[in-house]
Amino acid sequence: MSESSCEPIAGTLRALVALVRESEREMALRLGLNLTDYRALCALAESGPLTSGRLAEELGCTAATTTAITNRLELHGYVTRERSEPDRRLVTLSASPEASQRILNLTFPLVSVLSEQLQALPADQITTVVAFLDVTQDLMRTHLQILSSKDAI
Repeated sequence: MSESSCEPIAGTLRALVALVRESEREMALRLGLNLTDYRALCALAESGPLTSGRLAEELGCTAATTTAITNRLELHGYVTRERSEPDRRLVTLSASPEASQRILNLTFPLVSVLSEQLQALPADQITTVVAFLDVTQDLMRTHLQILSSKDAI
């Protein structure tokens, strides 16, 4: 496949990434959050309870920034903090059930129609799509690791 024949796919992927960013911003607005707080809330909703330190790692921010984010999310009722009994210094953060439900309500319509579209595809096309998306994820992870390394340009 020539480079020029791949351009429509590359253009579609760029447009998809842009739409994901725009959708993420809109969902944050619907929840009354800024984008960073929304990403933190999604991390908690997707992964389950995390320590403040682990959430900071996920977000790539400092402990102080994570505390400020957590404070804002807690004010909205989106996050709960639970102190560990053996070590009261250890705080576990969780997305509230209401926050998780609100995120689900915002994403379900898209997930539903995408599922319908995928179910309508023949099995061989689904296999091709999954293979392409798997490779794309691997390439993106590798690219992210390069960008995150000290040797990045």
